[in-house]
Amino acid sequence: MNPSHTTALITGAGRRIGAACAKRVAQHGTAVVIHYGTSHSEAKELQEEITNQGGEAHILQADLTDPEQTMALIPQAMALLNSRPIDILINNAAIFLPGSIQSTPIDLWNRHLAINLTAPFLLMQAFVLALPPQRTGKIIQIIDQYGHRPRPGYAAYSAAKSALWTLTRQAALELAPRIQVNAIGPGPILPASGDSMKKFAQIAAATPSQRAGTLDDITAALFFLLHNDFITGEMIRVDGGEHLR
Repeated sequence: MNPSHTTALITGAGRRIGAACAKRVAQHGTAVVIHYGTSHSEAKELQEEITNQGGEAHILQADLTDPEQTMALIPQAMALLNSRPIDILINNAAIFLPGSIQSTPIDLWNRHLAINLTAPFLLMQAFVLALPPQRTGKIIQIIDQYGHRPRPGYAAYSAAKSALWTLTRQAALELAPRIQVNAIGPGPILPASGDSMKKFAQIAAATPSQRAGTLDDITAALFFLLHNDFITGEMIRVDGGEHLR
């Protein structure tokens, strides 16, 4: 990691892509706060894995549909870090549930927007307010292909991720030059919740790369963005070319 960036808060980091990101930053000396919603056992295991390898990791639970709990995450994370400011924020937590325009109930719509859009906004706001004036920072959003290429049957998810991509560029404009704001757009890295391995294999084979990606592909993009100080408002699509089709 950049030696000036020593602490990170990662949402939804108990498993999958979030956990891989936590491991990667911890391996390079960054103290990491692992947020989780319901995956307590996975978050605890990850914390133990990182600390057993000589890193520093803490776990923190919050329901991201609750604005008060969301806004409290940054100060709570700083308390776990002995008042050190957070200088890396990775907004990874998300829900991905089907629903067309006709079939999406209002509660499902609101939950998608709360977790996938409002929570990242509130966390960015809290991050900026808590970062000391002399410090620089990095914000990374995890936004997949639905954020720039809507697909039928996922109206709420597509709307939230598309808005998050717009918010990412807005934040990049407003927070420069002290804070860089970028995004990573994963493609077929892991099966979506509820998808069979057969369906996942078909999705991966349909990309121009004709295969699935790996968690290492995602963390390599993350590592690049955390090291580069002249990129902001960009998305690295780690999707094997899936966005081209």
